[in-house]
Amino acid sequence: MLKKKKKEFRKLNPIGYVPALVDGDVVISDSFAILLYLDEKYPQRPLLPTDIRKKAINYQAANIVSSSIQPLQNMTILKYIEEKVSPDEKLPWVQCHIGKGFESLEKLLQDYAGRYATGDDVFLADLFLAPQIFTAKGFNVDMNQFPLLSRLDEAYSQLPAFHDAMPEKQPDAPSSSTS
Repeated sequence: MLKKKKKEFRKLNPIGYVPALVDGDVVISDSFAILLYLDEKYPQRPLLPTDIRKKAINYQAANIVSSSIQPLQNMTILKYIEEKVSPDEKLPWVQCHIGKGFESLEKLLQDYAGRYATGDDVFLADLFLAPQIFTAKGFNVDMNQFPLLSRLDEAYSQLPAFHDAMPEKQPDAPSSSTS
C-alpha cells in the first residue's frame, strides 16, 4: 500500500518529497513555492511585511530553515547516514545541523522579534520556524540553548491555526490506531 501511495504521489511531485499543493489544475511542490503562491493568491493576508528590512529578514529566516537545516535532516539523508556511516551518528548529525541553524536564527532575529519572528504579526519566517522547532524537539534538540526560538514556539502554541497545522491533524496522517 505504501509503495502504491508513493507512486501516486510521484505523479504530483516527481522527486517524491512533501509537501505538494493541488489547487485546481495547478500543482506546486516545495514549501517555499507553495507559500509564495498562496501569498499571491490571497493578498488580503500578506505573508510578508511592507517594511523592506523586515521583508528581507523573513526571506533570510525562511531560507536558513529551508536551505540550511531541512535538507540536512531530510529522512533520505538520515537513512543514508544510518546505513553508510552508523546508526549512532544519525541523531548527533541532525542535532548538530539544527543547532547550527538555530544559532544563526537567534542572532538574525534578536533585533526584529516581537511576539513573533519579525514583529507582532505572523509572517513567512514564522511559517518556517514553527514546524522546524516542532521537528527539532522530536530530535531531542535542547531548546534551552535557544531562548528566542523557545519564546516564539510558546507564542505559536497559542495560535489555533498552528494547532490545526500539526502533522497528526492532517487528513493524510498515519492512523495511530492498531487495527
